[in-house]
Amino acid sequence: MSTDAHSISETLETLLARVHELDAQCMELRAERDVAQSQTQALQEQTRRLTYDRDRLSLQVKRLAYLLYGRRSEKLSAEELRQFALDFGASEAEAAAPDPCVPHAPAPSETVHGESDAAPATKATKKRRAHPGRTRLAPELERVVTQVRVPDSARQCSCCGREMNAFRVVEHERIEHVSEKLVVHVEQREVLGCTSCRGDAKTAARAAPARERRAGDSLLAHLIESKCDDALPIHRQRDQLSRLGFDVPQSTLYDYFAHATDLLRPVAGVTLSKLLGQAYVQVDDTTLKVLDRRQPKGRSTGHLWCFTGPGALIGYTFTESWEAAEIAPYLAAVEGFIQCDDYKGYGAQIQAPGGKRILVPPERRLGCFMHVRRRFHAAFKLGDKRAAEPLTFIREIYAIEREAKERALDAAARLALRQERALPWLDQLDAWVDVHAKTEAPKSPLGRALGYAVHQRAFVRRCFSDGRFEIDNGQVERAIREPAIGRRNFLFTGSADGAKRLAAAYTLVQSCRALGICTRDYLIDVLGKLDANWPLRRVGELIPDRWANDRGLLSPKHSTQDLHRESHRSES
Repeated sequence: MSTDAHSISETLETLLARVHELDAQCMELRAERDVAQSQTQALQEQTRRLTYDRDRLSLQVKRLAYLLYGRRSEKLSAEELRQFALDFGASEAEAAAPDPCVPHAPAPSETVHGESDAAPATKATKKRRAHPGRTRLAPELERVVTQVRVPDSARQCSCCGREMNAFRVVEHERIEHVSEKLVVHVEQREVLGCTSCRGDAKTAARAAPARERRAGDSLLAHLIESKCDDALPIHRQRDQLSRLGFDVPQSTLYDYFAHATDLLRPVAGVTLSKLLGQAYVQVDDTTLKVLDRRQPKGRSTGHLWCFTGPGALIGYTFTESWEAAEIAPYLAAVEGFIQCDDYKGYGAQIQAPGGKRILVPPERRLGCFMHVRRRFHAAFKLGDKRAAEPLTFIREIYAIEREAKERALDAAARLALRQERALPWLDQLDAWVDVHAKTEAPKSPLGRALGYAVHQRAFVRRCFSDGRFEIDNGQVERAIREPAIGRRNFLFTGSADGAKRLAAAYTLVQSCRALGICTRDYLIDVLGKLDANWPLRRVGELIPDRWANDRGLLSPKHSTQDLHRESHRSES
């Protein structure tokens, strides 16, 4: 028994040793498993980061390629709209249905160019539009008429031999360019002297107005119009004047420009104040480089602000920075509604006489539907086809707005049309945004569009609450395009004061352009009056719309806008 017990004891000890050995191996395997799991998690995290970076860089490359090679227009073609419909479950027949906002192309079975109904039609043939003919030339253009007669030897009828009578002429127009010229007006003042006693001499007085500078009002007007309407820098104008025989230093032309714009600044200030006094104002800005020796690079970045309203006046002002406090005095002068983009400064708090207040009060702020659409369009162009559906809703809303403008509806009728037909589409858009905003990544292209639409919803919907309001900021963006084009040519201004003078010149030139009046005639007349000490209390008579109205130059369209603006001001 003792032998058996000893044998069993040894067996148990062997088994226990084996168990301990297996436990140790299990511990090692668990440690290895934990290490493998941590490595796997690290690799998965690294893979996730690399995938995110790859998608982000791929999206960035696609965005840059679109900016470099893509269309600048945000319009969508008929084929893209057809693809939208197919993506959302429409049949081929429904997708091929003609768009009510696109000119209808004849179907294969329709008669084209006089073909019979029995003629075989293999594919749809687009009806060719009749050529409208040559552009009619303005009647005020100077005409040199050359009369060409039939030779005497060919004036007899080939049938009866009698002389034929002229009954009409056949005209052929040829346009020639006659180079402009400079005219020097020389004022010769007579000088009298007594040749007997040599005791007295008299010189004829200067003809009114007496001016010491050599540049006349027409030359000053040319400098301003060429720079602010044709985006032609002063140094290029100097080359033009040199070819015409007036070789003048560039600094002298800059002095002429500064003198003229200094004269015009009070008129531009009154124009801007009248614009800001309207019941509804649009605002936007663009950058403008300014030479500044205090800066490390020798220049700073200022901002040129543009204001428009229901009328045709356009106003500009300049601030040396993008700080909300600098533009605050101008926006504080607006007592009506302000339509703007998503610049964060509009929601910033500034110090006011009555305490702190928001720069653009939320209750008087209007959003821009164009900016909402732009982000969905960008998401679609970057490959997210889901953005097609909100683009379709927005497209229908703009079709209704276009119809209202074509029918020339007043504010009340346009409001009724919006409430009846546009608001249901806007409700569908908001519902779609709310559904997808819950699941979409905020930093994706579609997520950014959704976030912007949610943030701007209250401001955008307010645009549909009054027929006077536009649904986007397109008017002011088109107005600020002219300075942006000019900025590519003259690159920068010499100083902050020069930028303010430039803003004053843009105010008057672009207002004349919007009113449809001759900028040159306006500037020549106003500069002449201001240089002749025009009374300051009567500066309001020189603003572009008042000047044009006093001369009966305003078109019925602009006259109606002015009347509507005055009625809106009285209502508010």
